[in-house]
Amino acid sequence: MKSWLRLAIAVVVLVVVIGFLYWPQKAKPAAAARALVTVTSDQVQRVAIQQPGQPEVEATRSGSDWKLDQPYAFAADPASMASLINSLGNITDAQPVGDASSNLAGFGLDKPATVELGLSDGKTHTFAFGSSTPTGGNVYLRVDNGPIEMAPSYVKDNALKAGFDLQDKSILHFPSGQVTALDITTGGKTAHLLKTGNDWPKAQSDSITSLLDALNDGQMTSMADVTGKDAAKDGLASPTAVVTVNWAGGSAKLEVGAKKGAAEYYARNSATPAVFTFSDYLMDDITAVTTPKPPMKVTGASPKGQK
Repeated sequence: MKSWLRLAIAVVVLVVVIGFLYWPQKAKPAAAARALVTVTSDQVQRVAIQQPGQPEVEATRSGSDWKLDQPYAFAADPASMASLINSLGNITDAQPVGDASSNLAGFGLDKPATVELGLSDGKTHTFAFGSSTPTGGNVYLRVDNGPIEMAPSYVKDNALKAGFDLQDKSILHFPSGQVTALDITTGGKTAHLLKTGNDWPKAQSDSITSLLDALNDGQMTSMADVTGKDAAKDGLASPTAVVTVNWAGGSAKLEVGAKKGAAEYYARNSATPAVFTFSDYLMDDITAVTTPKPPMKVTGASPKGQK
């Protein structure tokens, strides 16, 4: 064989070897993360939370609506409920500790805080949270009385909620794009503000828009009196302000009572007798509508020769 042919064959073999070594290899699929329990929010019909020294929290679902049954009856926030359930239904970053059921106290699991999820098929899943790990960042957890796991602390934080954390905290419910009129009473005087076509009264247009946005986005800061039996002591026998939002076929009313501390007011709405608190910024929006700012004066240099 001629030398040039042998050289050509050697070059081809070398190219094939180099190509095999450096050609990108198809990556092996990563192993699926181990989920302690796989549950979706639409499977859960009941959530019960028990924490030592805290009132029991229980919420139940009817269709797409959630309601609190404990520690008091109130509408629950669907997004908050879904967040809680999803935090438990896909725990994939836990690490097994092993079967240490004979030493539950050593992991804070002899008297745990628990979350029970009741499913639509009648089954339940119970998540028992113990103490934090010595190095921090993780918490001991047992699911359905199984082996002890180390789970990220945020799982516990996302799951162990008080009633107020899960309730509907909206100040007022109304269809924001369909409001036709506002009635605002402050200082014994009532202003009736009517929307004509797409326009509010020009002098108050910006202030009304800001107020409606604040009412739509506003959140309760606390529940002061769930029953509303002591509303008078919170200043609601003679409200500081009353705002009624009207639309075709409905209305909603917010009554503002006395001030609480430096930055909150007591209030209640027409959907419930419960007395709650909200941030005082909303009163600024109400006042801006009822007491419009005077137009700014335009000043300029006086004509020459005039004082």
